[in-house]
Amino acid sequence: MDRSVLEGDPHSVLEGMLIAGYAVGASTGYVYCRAEYPLAIQRLKTAIKQAREYGLLGNNILGSGFSFDIVLKEGAGAFVCGEGTALQASIEGMRGMPRVKPPAPPKDYGKSPPY
Repeated sequence: MDRSVLEGDPHSVLEGMLIAGYAVGASTGYVYCRAEYPLAIQRLKTAIKQAREYGLLGNNILGSGFSFDIVLKEGAGAFVCGEGTALQASIEGMRGMPRVKPPAPPKDYGKSPPY
């Protein structure tokens, strides 16, 4: 499903990343794409290049003072890389293996009791 979006409308993915980056104050976004999807990679590279040429990616986008760029990372694409820590390891150039994470605090952590 994601592959079809990357192949069919990569600009929509970049636009969504740009909006999300602005909302959270990020300056870089990463697209992780399996090397087994050469059409998706080719179209993403083209879309990123076009966005840079139009001034929609890079420094001071459209004179707004906001800077954001997108890095395309081609990965081995093991199924396990869908897990967050394995994906991060693969992006960092290591083998995509999950790591043990500390437990998350309960959802009501820090809230007052309802009484």
